[in-house]
Amino acid sequence: MTGQGAGRDYVVTEIPVELLFTELDVRSARTDHLIESFTDHWYEHHLQCADISIMRLVPHRELYRYFLGERGTAPDAYLDWYEQIHATRGLSPPMSGNELLNQRRLEYGNMRSGLHSGSDFFFEHPIKVRWNPAGYFNILDGHHRASFLYCLGFRRIPVRISLQDYPVWLHSTAAAEVEQTIEDQQRMLIYTPILNPLFYGMHSERDETYPTRLDYIARFMGRGRLKGQSVLDIGCNIGYYARNFVREGAEVTGFEPDPDHHSLLYKLNVMERTEFSVITERFEESKDVPQYDIGLLLTVFYHVMKEPEACRRFLAQLDRSVCGLLFWESGDAIEAEKKMLMENTGFKHYEKLADTFGTGKYRELGVFRKV
Repeated sequence: MTGQGAGRDYVVTEIPVELLFTELDVRSARTDHLIESFTDHWYEHHLQCADISIMRLVPHRELYRYFLGERGTAPDAYLDWYEQIHATRGLSPPMSGNELLNQRRLEYGNMRSGLHSGSDFFFEHPIKVRWNPAGYFNILDGHHRASFLYCLGFRRIPVRISLQDYPVWLHSTAAAEVEQTIEDQQRMLIYTPILNPLFYGMHSERDETYPTRLDYIARFMGRGRLKGQSVLDIGCNIGYYARNFVREGAEVTGFEPDPDHHSLLYKLNVMERTEFSVITERFEESKDVPQYDIGLLLTVFYHVMKEPEACRRFLAQLDRSVCGLLFWESGDAIEAEKKMLMENTGFKHYEKLADTFGTGKYRELGVFRKV
C-alpha cells in the first residue's frame, strides 16, 4: 500500500525490514540538546543501540519475543535498557520493572488485536523514518511498533517517508536496469530477496520467511558495532548478505565466479546504493587474499568438499583469510562438513544457530570460532 494525503508532504509505504535501522546517534542527528539531563555516560549507553539494524535492537526484540512466548527468552535486556537510560542521566525511572512490563504487555495486546481485526492501524500510525544516504532508513519514531512487527515475521514494514526521500529510495532508473538484467538472463526466480518495490512480487529461493538466516546471524551478533569490521563473503551470489553488512558499516569483499550472478550483483549495488569489492574468480584459486574479521560461507563448501585438491586449497585459503567468526551453512552432509572444517582449519569451536531448509535440502546454520 502506497499513498499520499492531500496537501501532505509524505508518503506511507512498506519498506523491507532489512532497510530499517534505529535512530542515528543524537550528536550526529544534532538532537542532543533535546535530551533531558544529557550526560556523556548516557551517550555512550545510547550508542549501543544507535544506527543499527532493527534486527539487532536487542532490548526491544527480546521483549516481544518474550511476549510471544518463544522458548529461552526474557525481558531482562529491555528492563536493563530502560533502567540505564535514566540512571546514566542521574534520574530515577518513573516506573518499576513490573509496571513497565504491564504497560508494554497491554500495548502488545492492543497491537495484536489490531492485526487480528484487519485494522489499518500500522498504516494509519506508520513508523516515521528518514532516508540515510548509506542506503537505508533511520527510525525517527516507532521503535516499539517496528520491533513488534519484525518479531511477528513481517518482512515489510509500513513507514512514513518524506516526498523528497521516496523517489531517492525507489531509484527507478537503476531499478529498471536491474529488471532488464533479470529479463536478459531469463531468471524465473532469484536466490535472495531484492529490496525494492519493483521486485516485491518476485519469489526468492531463500530468506523470505522469518526467521531467516540473516535473523539468526543478527541474534548471534547482538548489538556489537560492525563499523570498520572486515567481512569476506565467499560465494556471495547476488550480494544480499554482503550488502547487509555494508549497511552496518563493515568493509566487505565478496567472491562470486558466476558471471550472471556478479553481473546482476553490480546492478543491485547501484540500485541499493551499497558498494563492496567483488572478486570474480574461485576462492581457492585466488592469490594473496588478505585477512578478514568475519567470514560468510553459506551453502558453498559442499560444492568443493568432494574434490580433494580443490578442497585442500579451499580449506587452506579459508584458514589463512578468516581470523575471527565464520558463519556457515551446510549442504546435506552436515556432520561431514563440520568434521572436515574443524580438522583442517583453526576453527575448533562451533555453535549451532539453527536447523534450516533451502533448495530442497535440510541444512544447518552455525558459527565457527578459532581458539
